Amino acid sequence: MTALRVWAAVFVTAFAADLLTKQWAVSNGNVLVVFNNRSSQLPFRVSMCLVAIVVAWGLTRLAAMRGLGRQWGVWVGCGLLVAGVLGNGVSSLLWARGIPDFINVGGGWFWNLADFEIAIGMSGGLLSVAFSAFVLYGREKTA
Repeated sequence: MTALRVWAAVFVTAFAADLLTKQWAVSNGNVLVVFNNRSSQLPFRVSMCLVAIVVAWGLTRLAAMRGLGRQWGVWVGCGLLVAGVLGNGVSSLLWARGIPDFINVGGGWFWNLADFEIAIGMSGGLLSVAFSAFVLYGREKTA
């Protein structure tokens, strides 16, 4: 499976899950939904997603050159990150009241699935890169 297929599968699944859960929360009368009425900023979001994809591509190329193999974690993280960022960007266009947040994370904060995708995608991708760097360091140290 190529990196593009991994990214595409994660992206499509996460993007659809985000929009479907938002629709479920909005249409379900028993769920507290807090609408975040920030602007879409869709062009900015798209450009930042392109930057994330280019960075992921660059990191995986560098890892391949250093003999670290395929960096699936980077592509899974990138797919989650892009799905979350675009999911929230599109949501403000789909729901006139704003982005629906319905998961109470405490302290008065409400999130949606896209917010978790962004957090997990960013941290997972960075942890994958850090782990690969640690492995490379260990290989060079023992060589």
